Amino acid sequence: MSEFFLRALGVLFLCGLCSFSWGTSADAFKRPMVINIVNELGLEIWTEANPEWEVRTDGGNGQPIFIAESPALAVPPSGMSWISSPDVMFSERDMHDGARGAIQQVAFNYGVREPEGLALQPTSYGQLKGYQAQFSATAHGTPVDVIVFCGHMPGKPAVLAHAFTLQGKLGLISEHIRRSWTHLRYLR
Repeated sequence: MSEFFLRALGVLFLCGLCSFSWGTSADAFKRPMVINIVNELGLEIWTEANPEWEVRTDGGNGQPIFIAESPALAVPPSGMSWISSPDVMFSERDMHDGARGAIQQVAFNYGVREPEGLALQPTSYGQLKGYQAQFSATAHGTPVDVIVFCGHMPGKPAVLAHAFTLQGKLGLISEHIRRSWTHLRYLR
């Protein structure tokens, strides 16, 4: 091979490394997370640490729900919630129908007119495999976008996770959702 050809390959290789390192944000991988051990749900749930999201477990209706909300001055205002019950388990065969029912109920609670028309996408986050759907709705008079995931690890209870933010801003919290939901783990 000619010396020119070898140098050209070397330059292309270095350019490729540089573009890879520029295209991959180290911040997306290094940002700290808070690990919440939620015994009431039997889950380990990760939430943002910088800025730290406000978290609480609410059990007002008899079913514990873990809620995380962005700080008051964060833009866009956002929130997530998780629910799981040891009594709700699906076989692999029944997971699609179970997820459809759970996701439709969330959409119905948001006032979506035809929740049965939502398209479910097969999805996995960490240990869990299931289905998710996105929709727009109105919450307390404010237009919002919502993403809902229902999944499980075989032999474990189903988990319903949902995230919401201002309409048109879901893309701005997609990394928060990915980082949190990918680290979702069962405690036992």
